[in-house]
Amino acid sequence: MRKMQISLFSVLMTIFWSSLLMLVFLFFRTRVSLLHICSIQTVILLYLFCAVRMALPMELPWTKEVVGGAFYRKICNIFYYETGSVPFYEILLTLWAGGSACSLIRYYLQYRRAIACLREMPQTEDEAGRDMLKKLGSGGSVGVYRSDRVRSPCCIGILKKKILLPEKEYSDKELRYILLHEYTHLKHNDILLKVLIRILCGIYWWNPILYRMKKDLNQSMEIRCDLSVTGRLEDAERADYLSVILSAFRESRDATSFAGAAGLAEEHSESLLERFRVVADRKIVQERKAGILAGAVLFLVLIMSYSFIIQPKYEAPVSEIETDENTYIMDGDNTYIIKRDDTYILHTVNTEVVISEEAVKMLLEDGFIR
Repeated sequence: MRKMQISLFSVLMTIFWSSLLMLVFLFFRTRVSLLHICSIQTVILLYLFCAVRMALPMELPWTKEVVGGAFYRKICNIFYYETGSVPFYEILLTLWAGGSACSLIRYYLQYRRAIACLREMPQTEDEAGRDMLKKLGSGGSVGVYRSDRVRSPCCIGILKKKILLPEKEYSDKELRYILLHEYTHLKHNDILLKVLIRILCGIYWWNPILYRMKKDLNQSMEIRCDLSVTGRLEDAERADYLSVILSAFRESRDATSFAGAAGLAEEHSESLLERFRVVADRKIVQERKAGILAGAVLFLVLIMSYSFIIQPKYEAPVSEIETDENTYIMDGDNTYIIKRDDTYILHTVNTEVVISEEAVKMLLEDGFIR
């Protein structure tokens, strides 16, 4: 059985299929009409499928090798072209690894600075907000705090989760909308997802399609929170919710964002307008069954994507094959196998050789004989 391994060809397959799928999903996602067909949860699952595929560029035990054509062989020849005595693909891998290390170290330092800043930030617990959040279903596991260093509501924490609010007076309705939005981020572990996607972007630092997917994934998570909050609201209440989002957007334009945090409104004005259109659109699909079905289908597609890998086909020039009087060319015209009792006999060019059953299977699988 084939062992799990990472090869040049498995990486090439991963990059090709993941990038192609991301482009397709991004093309349809930028059209709000897609959300008339499937839920926003399904869209997020589509992106996560691409992320998982990129994170695991390997050959699995059931992966089959498929011979590529002449064009694929020419592409592979570029990677094997030697500069001096070093193959070109080794130079690319070295640059890739160096860039990934720099990008990941940079993000790690940003994350450490954000944690240090949050620890030093003066915070006071908002008991009224915490009590309201309990009534909304948090069970008391999420803390609510106020700080004069925060310009706009946001949530932080992967294990120890909390919601941060600015030192500003909110009405009960406004506070309810804000807490529901931020708690939805925490309930879906959006912060952890953002961190993992950022790490993946650090590894594939050279792939602009992945960065575009990261941006739209963040937008999709914001839309999911918006729809979760407004799903049972009347039109007038939806308008109130959108006014809270708009106010938070104005307050956050000049604010410094924290690495590994999710805010109420942290994107550009174009993204905010899309969120408004989605919330106002009554045709948006939100059924859970669609998300469950999409998850099952995507899991099967993920498994199937590892079912084959394309390998280039190379044939040695006949002029370079060294032969002697004891060397014979085997092909389908002059070679066959006869089984006598429990013995396999290979016939080729007036020569008979006894071979094992394992050798017979190998010859058949590799196409030496038919």
